[in-house]
Amino acid sequence: KRCLLIINPSSGQRTIQNSLDKLTGQLILQQLVNHIDVFYTQKKDDAYNHVLNVDEKNYDFIIVVGGDGTINEVVSGMVSTNKKIPLCILAAGTVNDFANYLNLPNQVDKVCAMIKQFKTLCLDVGKINDRYFMNVAAGGMFSDVSFTVKLNLPSQLNTNIDLKVVIDNYETKEFEAKMFMVSNTNRVGGFDRIIPYADVQDGLLDLIIIKKCSVTDLMALSKDYLLHKHAKSPFIFYTQAKKITISTKQELVIDIDGEEGSPLPVTIEVVPQALNILIP
Repeated sequence: KRCLLIINPSSGQRTIQNSLDKLTGQLILQQLVNHIDVFYTQKKDDAYNHVLNVDEKNYDFIIVVGGDGTINEVVSGMVSTNKKIPLCILAAGTVNDFANYLNLPNQVDKVCAMIKQFKTLCLDVGKINDRYFMNVAAGGMFSDVSFTVKLNLPSQLNTNIDLKVVIDNYETKEFEAKMFMVSNTNRVGGFDRIIPYADVQDGLLDLIIIKKCSVTDLMALSKDYLLHKHAKSPFIFYTQAKKITISTKQELVIDIDGEEGSPLPVTIEVVPQALNILIP
């Protein structure tokens, strides 16, 4: 096979970087590939722009090595140009929600075994305005931790957002809320099963809103999460939809797969069966 390897050299642990030599060596020694092109990212959107111009006829699969942001760029470039070539993800970030949700390996021998088996999963992605996401788009309390230099905890806890939400073009709801998440998987911010019924193959996105509540109520909600019953809390609104429009009169920039994203208002919709992922 012929392979394109896209690497963010600043992502992850040194052990991941050191294992890249072993990975490329094993791919050739095990005769899994006979040709590898390597592209190193240097700045934001490098991976996205490179994938836009890739001719998938030249490769049998793509490997991306990086964190959620780099993975998002590669996926966005592939989906926006309707590339169906399989994607192999070697997660090298700090959270790696999407990779962990799919139980993707990060040991070289297991990655090679996965490539040898070449089993793929065709899955949905989310589209937000003109961008895409694999995992989550979120706004409000704590959602901007990853791109905010300083986090003011009391301010975060006391801030509420006036949200207007339109679900599948027919149902309109208004909330005074702490935060919202529109997710494609059930894993967000390192927390497993936070979106109880999310599934990357169901053709739906999952919306969860934490309504206005006190600090005491938030603590109770966290206990409900540990008991896997938070979706039924009176402080939670939860639904599934193909298309969700979210607006507010306040200034709010949302987080997209752990990176600074778009300001509200946004329209978020599912793109069903948009991407082929190599899985173990």
